[in-house]
Amino acid sequence: MNQNRVDLLDLLAALNAGKQLILGSTLVLCILAGGVSLLLPNIYTAEVQLLPPKEQKKGFGFADLLSGLPIPSLRLGEKGTPADIFVAILKSPTMRRRLAQDFDLMQVYETEKITDTIEVLKDNTDIGKSEEGTILIKVADRDPKRATDMANHYVVLLDSTNKSFTQESAQERYDFIQKLIRREEGKLDQAMDELQRFQAEHNAISIEEQAKSVIRAAAEMQMAAMELLIGRNSLLLSGFSTTHPQVRKLEQEFSLRQEALAFLRDGSNDPEELRSKIAAELQLEENLFLPLRDIPEVAQEFALVEKDVLVQAALLKLLLEQEAEALIEASNETSTVQVLDPATVPEEHSRPQRLLIVFITAILCLFASTSYLFGTIYLRTLRDRWRASYQPQEV
Repeated sequence: MNQNRVDLLDLLAALNAGKQLILGSTLVLCILAGGVSLLLPNIYTAEVQLLPPKEQKKGFGFADLLSGLPIPSLRLGEKGTPADIFVAILKSPTMRRRLAQDFDLMQVYETEKITDTIEVLKDNTDIGKSEEGTILIKVADRDPKRATDMANHYVVLLDSTNKSFTQESAQERYDFIQKLIRREEGKLDQAMDELQRFQAEHNAISIEEQAKSVIRAAAEMQMAAMELLIGRNSLLLSGFSTTHPQVRKLEQEFSLRQEALAFLRDGSNDPEELRSKIAAELQLEENLFLPLRDIPEVAQEFALVEKDVLVQAALLKLLLEQEAEALIEASNETSTVQVLDPATVPEEHSRPQRLLIVFITAILCLFASTSYLFGTIYLRTLRDRWRASYQPQEV
C-alpha cells in the first residue's frame, strides 16, 4: 500500500472529529446571514400584463396605396412585431427618463445624475414577453405603492407615446393629402371646362339618348316618306295625273320628309339654309339632333373628354375620403393599449428572500468548512508520513 495515500477511514475520522467545528461555524454564519438579511430593505415587485397589439389594415381605397409610403403609425421596423415594438418603446431611455422625472426618482434613488437614475431604474425594471405572447412589466421598489404606481404609469406613458406617434403621422398625411386635393381640384375644373366646351360646340347633351332619339326620328321619318310615296303611286295607278293637286301635295310632303331625313342623316353646314327650310316648318329654335353620320366620331371624342372628368372626380373622391380618415386619426383619443392585468399593491416582498439566503449560506459554509477540514487532515497526514519516511531515526 502506498504510504502517501490518505485512507477514507482517515477522512471519516477527521470528519467525525471536526463535526463540532463544521456545525458550529455553519450555525454561526447562518445566524449572521439571517441577521444581515434582516437589515436589508424589503423590495416589492408590481406587475402589469398587457395584451399584444393587433395589426390592423386601415384605410379604404386610396389609403391602401398610401400605406406604401414611409409614414406608418407604429411600424418602426419590418421584422419586429407590434408586441416587439411595444417592448422596445417601454425599454427606451426616453420612457425611463420621463418616468424618473414624473416620480422624482433622483431623490428616491439618491443619485446625482439623471443617467445614473435611469440605470438604477433599468435594474429595477423587467420588461418582456411571456410564453403566451403577452407583454409583462415588472417594477421593483422599496415602497409597494410606488412600485404599483410606476408599473401602471408605464402603461400610461406607452399609450401617450403611441397616440403621439399616430397623431403626428396622421397630421403629416393630412397636410400631404390636402396638397394633392388642391392640385386635383384644379385638374378637375379644367376637365369639366373642356367637357362643357365640347358639349356646347357639338350640342352634345347626352350622346346615348340623343343617338337613340335621332335613330328613332329617322326611322319614323323614313316610314312616313315611304307611306307618302306609296300613296302617290296609288293615286297615279287610280288614274290621277301628275298635275293633280292631291298628287302634287303628296309629292311636296314626300320632298319635305326627304329633306328632313337628309338633315337628320348629314346635318347642315349652312345655318341660314337650315333655318329657312327645316326649322321654319318644324318650328325649332335649337337643333337638338346629332347627324347620324357624326354620331360615332362625336361619341368617341365625348367619351375621351368625359373619361378625364370621371377619373379626376373618382380620384378627388378617394382623396377626400382619405383626408377625412387622416383628420379622424389625428384627433383620435382612444386607448392604444389593452391592459389584461393592471398592477395591484403587492402584499409580500419579493426581495430579499431571507430563507434562501440562509439556506445558500448554510450550503456554502458546510462545503467550505468540510473542505478546510479535509484539506488540513490531508496535508497533516502527508507531512507526518513524509517525516516518518525521510527524517533520520535516533539510535
